[in-house]
Amino acid sequence: MKRLLLHVFLGFITLFSFVYLALYSISEITMHGESILVPDLRSFSISEVEDTLKTLKLRFSVVDSGAYNADYPRGSVIYHLPNYNSRVKEDRELYLTVNPKNISLISLPNYTDRSLRQYISELKAKGFRIGKFIYKNDEHANVVLGVRFQGEIVKINDNLEKYSKLDLVLGNGRGMQIEMPNLIRIPKKYLTSRLENLALNKGDFYYDASVVDTMSAFVYKQSPIEGTKNIDLGVFVDLWFTEDSSKLLEDMIELMRQDSLKARLDSILND
Repeated sequence: MKRLLLHVFLGFITLFSFVYLALYSISEITMHGESILVPDLRSFSISEVEDTLKTLKLRFSVVDSGAYNADYPRGSVIYHLPNYNSRVKEDRELYLTVNPKNISLISLPNYTDRSLRQYISELKAKGFRIGKFIYKNDEHANVVLGVRFQGEIVKINDNLEKYSKLDLVLGNGRGMQIEMPNLIRIPKKYLTSRLENLALNKGDFYYDASVVDTMSAFVYKQSPIEGTKNIDLGVFVDLWFTEDSSKLLEDMIELMRQDSLKARLDSILND
């Protein structure tokens, strides 16, 4: 019996040694088990990419110039595969998508007698982006009175680079005011169009620690708050974002508390 156990034990040791040596051999073949962490190359110029990857002993090639992305400098990397924080072997090739350097010129469309919504649609169709809403005293509310680019007045048919961000000068309806709408729970990816439709300006954006993907985050707090009266057209709205759904529950509880206090106050005043 003892001899049998000894043979079993020796067989186990032999098998373990064989597996270990096999794995060790594979590790030796694949760079001794080491890997390289791919850096975040977004916003890097091609020369910066070259210097960075040369140090890491990685290669790259540009596979697509892609559509222009205004969030990145011209000629810089806007995306790459494998993505950053991936692990790769030495001499691996990375494939880069780069922002175009040359952008076509587009003439500014006529804004005479255009409403805000009409003109925004026309500008976006031509490839322009919408900046701020600037209100001036005029009898008509949200009628386009002019366009500015980087603070300068732009005339109809002036040529501007596609994707330029344009500020719109609008009539305020002789001091027209609105009640602040509710923006809670709106995902950020839908927020720009929502604010544009409401003729509200983007204020400061804040993100809590739960946010990993900003475009998937949603609003859980706003200032001015919903229901605030006598809000001027074009007010700047500050927004707080989260990916933690429990924040919405907290918001609902707070609203219920405020409604309860309001109901009590109304009851006291009516007695």
